[in-house]
Amino acid sequence: MSDKPQLSLVVAVYNGENFLNAFFDSIKAQNLDSLELIVVDDGSSDRSAEIIAQYAQEFANYRVLSQANQGVSAARNTGLAVATGEYLAFPDIDDVIHPGMYPRLLEIALKNQLDVATCNGTYIYDDGRPSKKIFPSDKLASTDVLEGPVWLQRALASRKFLHVTWLNIYRHDFIKAQGFTFEHGLRHQDIPWTTEVLLTAKRVQYIDETYYDYLIHSASVSHTPGTNDTRMRSARHYMKILEMLNTINLRYPEQVKRVPACQWQIAKEGLGILHSINNIDDPAKRKEITQELFDRGIWQMIWRNARGLRQRWRLGRRYFRLKRYLAES
Repeated sequence: MSDKPQLSLVVAVYNGENFLNAFFDSIKAQNLDSLELIVVDDGSSDRSAEIIAQYAQEFANYRVLSQANQGVSAARNTGLAVATGEYLAFPDIDDVIHPGMYPRLLEIALKNQLDVATCNGTYIYDDGRPSKKIFPSDKLASTDVLEGPVWLQRALASRKFLHVTWLNIYRHDFIKAQGFTFEHGLRHQDIPWTTEVLLTAKRVQYIDETYYDYLIHSASVSHTPGTNDTRMRSARHYMKILEMLNTINLRYPEQVKRVPACQWQIAKEGLGILHSINNIDDPAKRKEITQELFDRGIWQMIWRNARGLRQRWRLGRRYFRLKRYLAES
């Protein structure tokens, strides 16, 4: 019998002292007999290292790696490079993982020889709003085993799909064969990661079972009003994401023919960039980022990938506004 663990959990930690006890307890509650837990301390300056060390005796196969702060993608790559499990997962430490999530995903993955197994989760708001499913059941139902492009088209076409790593487990040999890693220094790098993984996966299955609470903090950077500088940074991150998505589409032309929503999502994310630019109230900064949008060919890419009258109409309206920004003195 192979000594290879069934699952490697790669956990990026940066100043997570407020979440680590609950996180590790949730992993213990999974009751996995064949688990490799890889914790990457990404330069924490709080008590994270101390708490991580306290749990060394709680898991049979527990590995701690430390590095200078480089961001979540670099931390995931550090853990990915040393993982030995048959399947991989990348949970976030500040969310809630319900008992049974990983045993259930492993059950269907091993039974059906899946490249990717994925489940549902719940949005939990800390401002009193009612919780809701991440993937509404009337938009995305449980599937049989599908080819990755088939699932990606279905998911994107629902308009309710969330590009995340933490609802999935991945077959390690598949990830290794494709040479997939996470993009350093990029916010929302789950978007290109998920797109490329699903375009190339042969066997994927989704179960509409909720095992993960995604906590939305009203005070977080993503959910508070931005400044001109944060909006410019966001626009640049998403420009990079669009360039990556465009490269992915060019890399897999046959698969993309089966997933027209891959082009739709470039225009959809592009509209988000235009929204960020529109909210910049400093004319000089607004002109700077708009000029960059055209100089990098982002506008042309967005327009070329737009699908349907609605997207083109929305983009057309914004084009003339962008031109006005460029004319501002």
